[in-house]
Amino acid sequence: MKNDGKTFEDTFTSFCRKAGFRRTLQRKIVYGLFHGARRHLSVEDIMSLISKNNPELREESVYRILGDFEKAGYIRKVEVPGAKKYEYASERHGHFLCSRCGKILDVDISSIELPKSLTGISDISITFNGVCPDCAKRKRRTIA
Repeated sequence: MKNDGKTFEDTFTSFCRKAGFRRTLQRKIVYGLFHGARRHLSVEDIMSLISKNNPELREESVYRILGDFEKAGYIRKVEVPGAKKYEYASERHGHFLCSRCGKILDVDISSIELPKSLTGISDISITFNGVCPDCAKRKRRTIA
């Protein structure tokens, strides 16, 4: 997310105004988890991050907020085998899914050129599978 000098409060207020949302503490908490961050969070991850300091925020509310944020274009759903996660809707990119630890990494796909004959593409989903650098290092250490 680009930094244009606005504070978190400014960007949250602007987002709510444009999306037609009331500014609520629950929305602000979920908005903050994705604001300026490159992370992939499941509902379980979100509940784990917020439940200690915000026990009043229920899972049903989180699902509703995520759905609203997705419709507004702030976040998007990333579905990989065995997981449904959400991420900040930044520039289009692919994902790498580690088959060992389940970590999801962003992959630049800007250099991929589609044939000109393909028109009307509304969405692209590219997922690479393999072993992430951290898991590869751990395996090399255990072999040595």
